[in-house]
Amino acid sequence: MVKEEILVNEEITAEEINRKNKPRLRRALSVAWTILLVVAIVVSIFVTYVDLTYTPVYVDGPSMQPTLNDFHQRYFEFGLMDERPKARNNIKRGDIVVFRRNSINIIKRVIALPLETIQIIDNPTGDEVYITLPEATENFKLDEPYLSTSNRYTTATYLNDSTPKYENGLKDPLTLEENSYYLMGDNRANSSDSRAIGPVHFDNISGKLVVIQGYTESVQISETGKVKFIGQHYYVLWKWRYY
Repeated sequence: MVKEEILVNEEITAEEINRKNKPRLRRALSVAWTILLVVAIVVSIFVTYVDLTYTPVYVDGPSMQPTLNDFHQRYFEFGLMDERPKARNNIKRGDIVVFRRNSINIIKRVIALPLETIQIIDNPTGDEVYITLPEATENFKLDEPYLSTSNRYTTATYLNDSTPKYENGLKDPLTLEENSYYLMGDNRANSSDSRAIGPVHFDNISGKLVVIQGYTESVQISETGKVKFIGQHYYVLWKWRYY
């Protein structure tokens, strides 16, 4: 004879289910809090590093359109400038730099480097910039893809009522001195730059633009030239532009 055992299903109460689930819930919460803590630490380290390493700058005026904009004074684009020696000592053609003139920060693009020779020829369909490298015998036409079609036209000759010292069409090629840079705005139709004020010396260059981050309603400038954002400002991470 085979004896059959009768299994009795004991009813599991809700209290017992909760008691069994609590350890798993605690583990899940612990993992979630750990992840949040790690993310918070990483973000804090990143923000601290950025604050200590880079200087905020903003775009005021139309001289660098369409690359940089101030949106008719409603919102300013702002970004970060690298003032470290390794950045300032590594300025290349095409870099966007910030320099000081009459206690004002001005932002322009590097067109010609020290000891290079530059000549700008007025052309009804857009100015042509020619560069001759040091000790070279032939020049080359500078490719400027950052210019828009509407901003290529000649203008600098007529920036002021009087003809500036360095006008749009350099009748004679200009050879830059050591540590001097020729800077121009991307909006050639509305930019007071080296065509009007002459080459900019290295000592007056504060740093290179690294990234454009977002928009701000207003800014306040301290006596040392530091920027403080006033009102609302927005970090637009998906529109970050590196230079």
